[in-house]
Amino acid sequence: MKKVFLLILLVLSVFTSTCFAKQPVITSDTRTFNPMTGIYELTGNVHVELENHGQPILIEGQHAKVHLYTLEVHADNNISLAFGNMSFLCDRVDVYNSDSTAYVSGNCNFSDSRIKASSDKGSYCWKTKIAVFSGNVKLNGAPVVGDVKYNVETGQIDK
Repeated sequence: MKKVFLLILLVLSVFTSTCFAKQPVITSDTRTFNPMTGIYELTGNVHVELENHGQPILIEGQHAKVHLYTLEVHADNNISLAFGNMSFLCDRVDVYNSDSTAYVSGNCNFSDSRIKASSDKGSYCWKTKIAVFSGNVKLNGAPVVGDVKYNVETGQIDK
């Protein structure tokens, strides 16, 4: 009876996740999927595409875990993260759909049509449209003291 109940829960969780959220596009050289945890393990030429109100969030790199049921992505090794005309290049990214934020770390380089920024770590919230850079921050090549907040919609920089 327990097995039947668990099977029904698994089917319902897959059904509700596929009905209420657009499923990510996932490709890689190798991958495994655990239906009990909803986690993809991806290795080699990883490409993950999530949707944010019709606009894709693209994550590329060499290794990633995609938590399908919560739409979280944890990726490392030569990461490219793109939202529209802006992008981050970094060593690691953690994307949390629950708080609409991507956190990047390690050799971070950000660019959009207005600025280029580099830092040790940063984040981008697609609800607020705010990018934050911290640790050894440079804006357009010039060093900046302290953390920097950048509004990608208005182009306003707060130091």
